[in-house]
Amino acid sequence: MNGTTKLLASTLAVCFLSLGFAAQSAQAVLIADEPSGFRGNYWGASPADCASLRFVAGQGVTDSGRRVDLYDRSTVGITLNGAPLTRIRYRFLDNHLESVQLSYEGRANRDKLLQLMENRYGRLTPGEHKLVGRAEWDGYETVVDLSYNTETGQGSLWFISTILNRDFTSSGF
Repeated sequence: MNGTTKLLASTLAVCFLSLGFAAQSAQAVLIADEPSGFRGNYWGASPADCASLRFVAGQGVTDSGRRVDLYDRSTVGITLNGAPLTRIRYRFLDNHLESVQLSYEGRANRDKLLQLMENRYGRLTPGEHKLVGRAEWDGYETVVDLSYNTETGQGSLWFISTILNRDFTSSGF
């Protein structure tokens, strides 16, 4: 083997190793044990199938003609990892559960929710930890999105159906 061949072989080996490490990092972002809904309510369930919901408002229809309705659930006695919730809101597209938004207040509660989501869905990288405003875990059926606004002190934890949300966002609503 001449010097050029050895250099090429070494370069290719380094490239393949780098790609392998990158692929492992990308896989770590996926939710390992993802939910197929929220608290026993499966994505696509009707409002009647979801216990204790109160109709809040109809939001009209999407560009594709799908009706958007919002329902709330009581937050009394519900905390996640010690973080009290200010609102639990369910969003339905044509009577199919598409997402659930949990609202909270305060940086301390954001940190409690972040800890719980990391324990349940996977650790963030050190760089992602520095992003106070947003953290996301992606699955095949569900996206979990934790956001926090440092100016208002308010945040949301979303559980979103990937399939139904695609219909929602591609319709231009």
